Amino acid sequence: MPTFEHTVEIAAPIERVFAFDSNPENWSRTMASLRDLEIVEETDEGTRMHATYKLLGISLDTEMQMTIVEPNAHIAITTESPGMKGEVHNYFSETDSGTKVVLQADYEFGDSLRNRLLEPVATRYNNRQFKNHLQNTKDVIEAEMAAEIASPA
Repeated sequence: MPTFEHTVEIAAPIERVFAFDSNPENWSRTMASLRDLEIVEETDEGTRMHATYKLLGISLDTEMQMTIVEPNAHIAITTESPGMKGEVHNYFSETDSGTKVVLQADYEFGDSLRNRLLEPVATRYNNRQFKNHLQNTKDVIEAEMAAEIASPA
């Protein structure tokens, strides 16, 4: 089972970073491989979604569930698609200069021949996607904050 961990520090308050990352509508802004995200159900604890995930040019219909484990501290996302399922945990903590986000992901690939052949390449691809997602989240939030400072309301 491939496991990934990435960390980024974002120059923004924890409440802002958590609000951005726990809003699934922002994910398509930071994850190039995520397409057609549809929110199926929202509750106080989280959100159930359907999306298309592009993996090496292959479109996978994906069911996702995001749970707010602890506000401003931890969200968990489970994903399931044909041939792949996984869990992502994002942990948020305050730092002197903003917010540290630690993304931990565990993925399991199916047993079909296709999945076994794709697993090594898909593992590297997913690892890069998670790393880029965190960097893109940082870039978007910091750019939005800079724009707000440059043109106050």
